[in-house]
Amino acid sequence: MDIQYITDKVGKDIDMSDKKQLFKDTLDMVIDGVSLSTHEKRRGHVGAYVLELLLKDNPELADEDDVKTVQSIIGMADDQESPAFKL
Repeated sequence: MDIQYITDKVGKDIDMSDKKQLFKDTLDMVIDGVSLSTHEKRRGHVGAYVLELLLKDNPELADEDDVKTVQSIIGMADDQESPAFKL
């Protein structure tokens, strides 16, 4: 059985399933960041930018429908008032 390994930026090898999980966790973090950000004027734009960077680094991990779904979720998160505590 062959397992495809990818060297990440830190220099350790990770298999594709670990890379997929890291990709999903990063998407979760982007969505959480948009929904919790107190920078309401640009948070959707920044979230879309980070998503674009993530997809450029991992083009094999998301198809067009996945991208549209995540973009829609980022848009919905941006439309909501942030529940983050503000001083």
